[in-house]
Amino acid sequence: MMDSGDDRRSNSTPGREVESLARAVLDRVADRSRSNGPSDYFIDRLCIVLVSGDYAASEALLRSRIAWRADYAELADEVLSAAARALGRKWESDTLSFAEVTVAISQILRLNQTFSRRHVPISRSDAERVALFATIEGQGHSLGIVLAAEAFRQRDWHIEMILEQRERTILDRVVRLRPEVLGLTVSGSDRTTRIGFLVREVNRLPVPVTILLGGQGAAKLAAALPAERKVRVVTDIVSALRDL
Repeated sequence: MMDSGDDRRSNSTPGREVESLARAVLDRVADRSRSNGPSDYFIDRLCIVLVSGDYAASEALLRSRIAWRADYAELADEVLSAAARALGRKWESDTLSFAEVTVAISQILRLNQTFSRRHVPISRSDAERVALFATIEGQGHSLGIVLAAEAFRQRDWHIEMILEQRERTILDRVVRLRPEVLGLTVSGSDRTTRIGFLVREVNRLPVPVTILLGGQGAAKLAAALPAERKVRVVTDIVSALRDL
């Protein structure tokens, strides 16, 4: 469910459901702002860096545009929305491939996370179902998590997503948000010890959280853990949603 292999190198044609989810994510990010925004030249430069998957370069370029201004969060939204719209146009015209666009989507979501407004309290309604999707620092693959989150969002779940964060940061978010579901991905190259630590810590919490493990290494990690009723290995988004 939540593993895309090597997002940048795969040339395979995506399934219709996966492509639909990717387009929904791109459209949602693109709709955040409709002002005149930055120049086309700047957006084209940003898109090139986003597609490369170089997060540090993408962040540096975005910072050069917003220049640490007081309204940095609004400016970042404006720039990233313009970039998402440009990526959508390039995808539609076959200038960029599905694999290239999905790498860029992951970078945009990470940038949005970095530049979002600080000190906004986490709140939730008791009437809504909440799912948190996360990747730990150093994980290479985030596309599967992004698409899984979008599928849950389309089924009226309230979604929180944090990418490339330390285990303690994710654990703190679980404590504060109290989600019904925590979605994690384990690919063959991930540091499974760190994800295993996170799973154990979440299971020690006094609040019930169902942990969904997806990806190539999910079954192996689950087998290495003590028997945990809250851990579920899933292979696709549809079955994960059906069983909740």
